[in-house]
Amino acid sequence: MSAWLGGLVSGFLAVFLSTLAADYFLIRPVHSFAVSGTEGTYFAAFVVCVMVGSWVSSFQKKSQDALKAAHDRLEMQVTERTAELQQSNAGLRDSERQLRLLTEAIPQHIWSCKPDGWVNYCNRRLLDYVGRDMDQIEGWHLLNAVHPEDRSNFCEAWQEAMSSGRPFEGEWRLCGADGQYRSFFTRGVPFRDAKGQIIRWYGTATDIEEHKKAEQALVRMRAELAHLSRVLTMAELTSSIAHEVNQPLAAVVTHGQACLEWLSSKPPNLNEVRQAVERIVEDGTRAGAVLSHTRTLFMKGTPAWSQIDMNTLIKELVALVRDEATRHRISIRTELAAHLPRVMGNWTQLQQVVLNLIMNGIDAMREMPLDPRELLISSQKQSASSLLIRVEDNGIGLREEIAERIFEPFFTTKTQGIGMGLPISRSIIESHRGRLWAVPCESGGTAFQFTLPIRSQESHD
Repeated sequence: MSAWLGGLVSGFLAVFLSTLAADYFLIRPVHSFAVSGTEGTYFAAFVVCVMVGSWVSSFQKKSQDALKAAHDRLEMQVTERTAELQQSNAGLRDSERQLRLLTEAIPQHIWSCKPDGWVNYCNRRLLDYVGRDMDQIEGWHLLNAVHPEDRSNFCEAWQEAMSSGRPFEGEWRLCGADGQYRSFFTRGVPFRDAKGQIIRWYGTATDIEEHKKAEQALVRMRAELAHLSRVLTMAELTSSIAHEVNQPLAAVVTHGQACLEWLSSKPPNLNEVRQAVERIVEDGTRAGAVLSHTRTLFMKGTPAWSQIDMNTLIKELVALVRDEATRHRISIRTELAAHLPRVMGNWTQLQQVVLNLIMNGIDAMREMPLDPRELLISSQKQSASSLLIRVEDNGIGLREEIAERIFEPFFTTKTQGIGMGLPISRSIIESHRGRLWAVPCESGGTAFQFTLPIRSQESHD
């Protein structure tokens, strides 16, 4: 008892007092502290047992006290940790609520899915657009909203993104609740854990229908302006076109008259007739080619892209404008690189660009002294992936302040110009993934040059 309540010292004191009391009152001789020989063994056993019991009682008390203190500390830690977890959970719930409010409020269609592509969340804006609830769109059902013509490409791009772990993006048409399709730019990015494993995909779908319509309207407007520019340019070349057509037609008449002469001979000279007829066919074909290319320049619309030999295009235009240049006492010289690679492009549009640059060069030299007036047109392979076309005149040149503005719409240095030729030309070259710019020449004139990428049909598609 003493050892349990007071500790080991109190227990040993109680053992000492108990030993004295037992010796005096219980061990013979009684009322004496002497111990007989026969009672000594029992007395010693008593003393040892009491000391062991006292030590065990004290040790158990200390153990129980330590266990109770540890239990109290553990309860306190559990209480503190529980409070922290409750506070953390409350913060997480608040953050989740704020995040959900954010995903519902921003003007975006937001979605998320599991690593295997299983859609498990769409915000209300996306659900309202497709006109379905979450349980109707969960899983793979969102794929049904993609336009049938876009579905295979969508699946291919999505599978490639999931297998590679790279971001997923593209333009697709999605069906709305009203049954109408609108264009969306969809982008998804993977969310990874500390080990780099994808645990979820998050994505957005941005409505770009109005942007696409505006882009299409811009393309139509640019086509109209390009057509107007071609018409105005071709109006200046009326005499050259008439000259180019008149030459083969005059030759046709001459060969026809010769053919009649050979037929009226006795006997008719059929060999000469045959040769005259062949020349008539050649001249008629040449006249038809001139009219065909002229008609192409006047046509509206955007013809399909094809493989283009820029040297051939330049030669045809030089033949078309040579009479106009001669009329102003301007010589045209060409330096065309042999075996020039073909480029992918729109023949009519590229023809319009080169024609506009040639006519600008001729206009720049009209007021110059008679000697020399030369327009140099060159082509070369600038690098392994691009061509360089250069139209150089030795005219009056461009002042620095004007050179910075010549590509601005409606800015012109011509008294009768509309200021759209060069802006349209630059727009055409940029649509071909090239670049158009002007540089001063050592001769004092100006060189307009542009690049075009060397691409195959497959790369364009």
